[in-house]
Amino acid sequence: MYLPHTDAHYSQRVRFGIYLSRRLRFAKMDSLAVDIDKVTGDVKLTGRAVEDAMEPVQNLMADRDAYDAELDFAAQSARHDLAGRSLDAVKTEPYKSIFHKSIGYYTAAPLDQENTRYQEFASRLEANLPPTDAVRVSTVKAVMAGLEGYNTAVKALDAARANHNMLNTKLDAAMDAWDRQVEKTYGALVAEVGRARTELFFPKSASRRPRKAQGPVEDTDPTD
Repeated sequence: MYLPHTDAHYSQRVRFGIYLSRRLRFAKMDSLAVDIDKVTGDVKLTGRAVEDAMEPVQNLMADRDAYDAELDFAAQSARHDLAGRSLDAVKTEPYKSIFHKSIGYYTAAPLDQENTRYQEFASRLEANLPPTDAVRVSTVKAVMAGLEGYNTAVKALDAARANHNMLNTKLDAAMDAWDRQVEKTYGALVAEVGRARTELFFPKSASRRPRKAQGPVEDTDPTD
């Protein structure tokens, strides 16, 4: 009898458990089947919860990156407008003070520096351009709106990731309980019908770790 590897997708245990439960019921060993149904159901429900919890993580990552792109576009648009004000605009003020470390200082900011650097960008626009300057007005507005959305998405993403991690921990525990129950069922069957007949209750499987003192892993389809 071979069990799924510890890092196998949870669905392998679910398929294995369904098969084993059916074979046990066919042999009129309902009490063993009930215990297998319980641990298999726990793995299935928790595994599905993990998958469902990944959806908001992906959505919020997309939101965060979309706001990041909007912030970068605002900086690039401001740089383009300011650079076009004169032939030597990029070598003089206010361009030099606003883009003191080049446009990449803002657009290539690490995630943990995004908020700080764009706050600085808005402050430099306000310090170096008149209050009525069109670039200052439109860009500061865009940066403030972008940062609000970005920070909201980051906060929600952190919470979604924490929930996903918590569910992954629960899934690990459910799969460990499943492994232990299948091992116990194997032992109970050996005592009841012998090792040779016991092996017939379990599906052949790919990517499995052998029980102690058994041979190499077989390369077969897990649903065979």
